[in-house]
Amino acid sequence: MISSKIFQFVTFVTLMFALQNSVAQEITVFQGMWGDQFYQDKDKMTWKEFGMAMDSNPASEVYWSKAKKQFGVTFAAATANLGFGIWYLVNENNDNDTTAPIIGFAGTAVVGSIFYCLANKNKKDAILEFNDSLGKTTYRLVPSDRGVGLALKF
Repeated sequence: MISSKIFQFVTFVTLMFALQNSVAQEITVFQGMWGDQFYQDKDKMTWKEFGMAMDSNPASEVYWSKAKKQFGVTFAAATANLGFGIWYLVNENNDNDTTAPIIGFAGTAVVGSIFYCLANKNKKDAILEFNDSLGKTTYRLVPSDRGVGLALKF
């Protein structure tokens, strides 16, 4: 029969290895042909899974919510930019004044570009905050000359 102490030790070691292997992996992002592609370890994530991961961490959630709002402003500016472009083409074909459409086109391009850059910065910060939060508490078994000990990192 296995003594109670050995059984407790084996259970403890098994639990620590399970905890160590169950830690969430860092998120990486790569530029793809149709936009960003997110990976957690080697597994590709959908935008929905990425959003849920960002919302699971309070620090990254702040940046991610800012990024979503800024992407919304970027989309609105791009839509307005398209409208100003069509307006310019119509006025150009009818020999009308094109000053207003040109100013609107340039203005929405500048606004859209600024908010797009801000959104990407906040998305990057959200990913970095998420990845930083993974390393705050880790469990490892540390062998020494006296045996095996538990190391906690906060």
